[in-house]
Amino acid sequence: MVDTRDHFGVHIVQMAKKNSTLMNAILALSARQLSRTTDFDPYIADAYYQRCFDTLIPALNDNVTIKEEPLLAATIILRLLEEMNISIIGSDPQGHLFGTQAIIRAAEQSYAATSGPDWRQAIYWAAFRQELWISLMTQRPFKLHIFPADRSLEPATDSIWATRTIAHLGDVSNFVFGEGRNSVARYNQLMDENKSWIHCRPDSFDPYFFRHDRDGSGRNFPDIRFHQKTHVMGTQYNLLAHTLLIVHDPTIPQLGPGHRASRAIVDKTVQDNVRTLCGVAQSNYKIFPCKFVACFAIALVGDRFTVREDQERLRDLWYACERAHGFPPTSTITQLEESWGWYNRPDH
Repeated sequence: MVDTRDHFGVHIVQMAKKNSTLMNAILALSARQLSRTTDFDPYIADAYYQRCFDTLIPALNDNVTIKEEPLLAATIILRLLEEMNISIIGSDPQGHLFGTQAIIRAAEQSYAATSGPDWRQAIYWAAFRQELWISLMTQRPFKLHIFPADRSLEPATDSIWATRTIAHLGDVSNFVFGEGRNSVARYNQLMDENKSWIHCRPDSFDPYFFRHDRDGSGRNFPDIRFHQKTHVMGTQYNLLAHTLLIVHDPTIPQLGPGHRASRAIVDKTVQDNVRTLCGVAQSNYKIFPCKFVACFAIALVGDRFTVREDQERLRDLWYACERAHGFPPTSTITQLEESWGWYNRPDH
């Protein structure tokens, strides 16, 4: 869900007062973020991380304790800490935090059966989003069961409409990285769902300000401003899903002149989508999760930008996000610079 009630900022913090494992997880993540954005001692994060594991590991063998919400919340926080230390593409953080899947699977059914926007659902959706990002990082299908989330187009709150896009992005990730990726019928179904969300969502998701080009250069990111976080994140998730679908269209010819023409059309659409994702991230900078969505798009399809000026804008947005939030790591953008051929050019 898009957590409009800020459960991790309120309820989880209160919960940590009575649970040392959760408290140490929060302190470890906070210290790591500070060490990535300031001159804060990085070893302090390691110390809290180890304290958390000293109590977390024994709990993995307790069938009762493993289902407790503070333990699941601590695990999710530690997963985020692990993700801060790896490249977005080509690594699997679950290899570091081996207890994650055991904890989440043990609690999965109880959270999936819980309805309403309460803090238990917030914990489960946080786990769902993390599994989604790991799926994108490693380019493989979900390992976490996708529970029957609301995927309808029925009238609902803006928060539910935004949450539907997270479930949709999960479905798209499973399709493009799964064994059924060549199914034209499934592809068309997902593309129809993507377009239907845009047509049926409330008007409140329309931006209140739009300018196609931020500085008039013809190449800059657009200025697109939204009212609330739900509107920003729903738009970002839906557009990222559309980008993945466009790139993995099974109807595109794989060989011959038709392939080249189709690839040019796809690349143009992908570039437009990424510019929009980056524009939304810059225009709604206080809603920092939307920056991460833009960075994931850059990591996944940024290689399709061939103009140096465009590439530099993508790189600058990436570095700005890392300086402000300590994530994503520089190693990923370095890989992208290599794919752009920067290190082989005389102008680098």
